[in-house]
Amino acid sequence: MAVCLQYQSVYVKREATRVSGKVQLVGAVVLLALLGAKVWAKLEATDLGYSLARERQKTVALDMERRELELQRSVLMRPDSLSRAARDKIGLGENSLGQTLKVAY
Repeated sequence: MAVCLQYQSVYVKREATRVSGKVQLVGAVVLLALLGAKVWAKLEATDLGYSLARERQKTVALDMERRELELQRSVLMRPDSLSRAARDKIGLGENSLGQTLKVAY
């Protein structure tokens, strides 16, 4: 009889420590919500990383284009290039002494 009473007290203690189904359901929902939020944050971070990489590529391409345009500008603004373009396109030639005026501010 003593053995039976000991087993009965174990079952009573088990029933006392058992968590109700509602609490388990709420815990599962909260856990799923937290895991979903973690996955969403990871996806957003990955998407932001890809977007950043695209913008970085655009920046590099624009920088290369700017450097190329600066090089073209410096070539076109050289004095020999300007005088050749003036002579070829609009027919300007060398100045004589009487054609030059000095302008003072």
